[in-house]
Amino acid sequence: MTQKTNIASELKRLLRHGSIYGIAGILSRLVGFLMIPVYTHYLSPSDYGINELVGLTTEIIGIVLGLGISDAIYRFYYDKSETDSPNTVFSTACIGITLSSFLLLALIGFFSKPIASVVLEERSQYIYILLALATLWFNQQVNFIYTYLRINEASTKYLVVSLLKLITALSLNIFFIVGMKMGVLGLFISNCITAAFFAFCLYPFLLYRIGIRFSWGIAQKMLRFSLPVIPSNLASLAVNASDRYFIKVFLSIADAGIYGLGYKLGNIVFYLVRVPFMQIWDPRKYALYSQGAPKELFAQVATYFAGMMIYVGLGISIFVHDVIQIISPAEYWSAARYVPAVTLCYVIYAMDHHVGFGILVAKKTEYWTLVNLFMGAINIGLNFLLIPTYGVWGAVGATFISLTFKVVCLYAIGKRFFNIPFEWFRLTFMLGAAVLLYAARFFISLHDFVAAIIYDTALCAIYPVILWVFNIINTDEKRIIKSFLKNIFHRKIISNAARP
Repeated sequence: MTQKTNIASELKRLLRHGSIYGIAGILSRLVGFLMIPVYTHYLSPSDYGINELVGLTTEIIGIVLGLGISDAIYRFYYDKSETDSPNTVFSTACIGITLSSFLLLALIGFFSKPIASVVLEERSQYIYILLALATLWFNQQVNFIYTYLRINEASTKYLVVSLLKLITALSLNIFFIVGMKMGVLGLFISNCITAAFFAFCLYPFLLYRIGIRFSWGIAQKMLRFSLPVIPSNLASLAVNASDRYFIKVFLSIADAGIYGLGYKLGNIVFYLVRVPFMQIWDPRKYALYSQGAPKELFAQVATYFAGMMIYVGLGISIFVHDVIQIISPAEYWSAARYVPAVTLCYVIYAMDHHVGFGILVAKKTEYWTLVNLFMGAINIGLNFLLIPTYGVWGAVGATFISLTFKVVCLYAIGKRFFNIPFEWFRLTFMLGAAVLLYAARFFISLHDFVAAIIYDTALCAIYPVILWVFNIINTDEKRIIKSFLKNIFHRKIISNAARP
C-alpha cells in the first residue's frame, strides 16, 4: 500500500468519525437551544438567571476537578513507554477523578448556603447548588464513557449515547417544568436524574471493560501533564462567564437571565459551524502541514471558514428579532438586541486556531496559555469598569475587546513560527458586507411579521450575490460552484426522467 493510499485512507476515516463527533457535539448543546421556548414561557427572567449563574459556577468547579484529564488520557493511553496496559491509564484516571471529586464536591456542598448567598440572592436557594454539584459528579462519569468511546473510535456508539441522553433530558425537562410546574427547581432535578441514570447504567460497564486498577506513578505523570491546562481553561471561561456575575451584582439576576438568553442565541453560530468544522479540520491541518502543503492553502481554508461563520452569523442576527417573538414572551424580547454583537464576538473568537496555528505546530503552547491568562484578566477588569456605567452593553464590550485581543496576539505570535498569508481583503469585505446588510435590517424594521420574514430572507439572499458581483468569490471558485450546481441539476433531471 502506497503512502498516498495510506493518507487517503486515514483522511477518510478522520472525516467519517469527525463528522459523527461533530453531530454528537451539536446534540450535546441542542437540549439547551430546544428548551429555550419552554424556559422562557415557564421560567421568569430571574429563574433563567439562576440557571445561568449556577451553571457557570459548576462549570468553573468542573474545570478544576476535571484537571484536564481527558487530554492526559489521550497522551498516555497510546504511550507504550509508560505502561504495557493502556487500560491501566484509563482506570487510574477514572478511579482517581471519581473519588477525589466526590470528596471535594461533598466539601463544597457543605458550604452551599454561603455560596448561594454570593452567587444567587438568598441562602435558601442552596438546593440549586447541591443539585448542580450532584449533576456535575454524575456527568464526570458520563464524560469518561465518552472519552473511552472516542479512544476506541466507536463514533456510532458515541452518537447513540449522545442522542439517548438528549431525548432523556428533553423529556424530563418538559415533565418537571411543564407537567409538574416546578419551575427552575424542576430543571435542576431533571438534569440531575438524567446524569445519574446514564452514570449508573454505563459507568459500571466501563469499569468492567477496563478493569479496576490504579497506578500512583501514572497518576502523577498525568497530573503533571494536565495541571498547566487548568489556568488557561479558567481564563477562557472567565470571558464566557464572568460578565453574568458582574451583571447580577451591579444590575439584577433578571438582567443576567436576559443577557444569558441573548448570549446563548448569539453563540449558536459557534456550535453550528466552528465545533463540527474543527472536529474535521483539527487533525487534517496537521496532516497537511506534515506533507508540506503550501501556506496559501491554510489561508484559503480560513477564508472559507470565516465566510461560513459570517454568513450563518448574519442569518442568526437578522432573524433573531422575528424568532424570539415566537419562542418567548415579551419580557424576554430585549435579549435579541445583544445577539448580533455576541455573534460578532464569536465570529472573531472562532479564528483563534487559524491565526494561532504557528504556535501549535511549533509546540509553543505556553504562549497560548499566557494569552488566555491576559485575556481573562482584561475581561474581568473591563467588566468591573464598564458594566456599572454601560449596563449589559458594558459586558458585550468587554467580551469583544478581550476576544479581539486574544486573536490579535495569537496572530502576532503565530506568524513568527508559521506565517500564513491570510486573505485580509476578502475577510474584511465579507465582514463589512454582513455588517451593512444587518444595518439595513436594524434601521428598516417592518412591523408586519410576514413582511419582516420576507425582507429578512431577501437580505440573507443578497449576501452571496454581493460576494459574487464584487468578485470576492474568485474565478476558480465561481467555476467550481457552477459545476457543482450543474451536476445537481443534471442528477435531478435524470432522477425525474427515471420515474414511471
